[in-house]
Amino acid sequence: MNVIEGEELTREELIEDYICQAFVLGLGTRVPSNCVLTFMIKSVIISVDESGAEITEQYVRDYIPKFIDNLYRQNF
Repeated sequence: MNVIEGEELTREELIEDYICQAFVLGLGTRVPSNCVLTFMIKSVIISVDESGAEITEQYVRDYIPKFIDNLYRQNF
């Protein structure tokens, strides 16, 4: 369980934390802009709800390439 000052994180906060870790620690780059980050969080939540999966760090990391693929398909 992730805890900040004794409080549990919301789904959105947990996903944001995992995304930020993936970009900063995993890729060594900055976090996407706020609007992109918010869209990405919403996309992960939709995916989790549809699949019935648990929100884990690995799930969020594995979702990043799918998110990029979906962005590409939307623009071309």
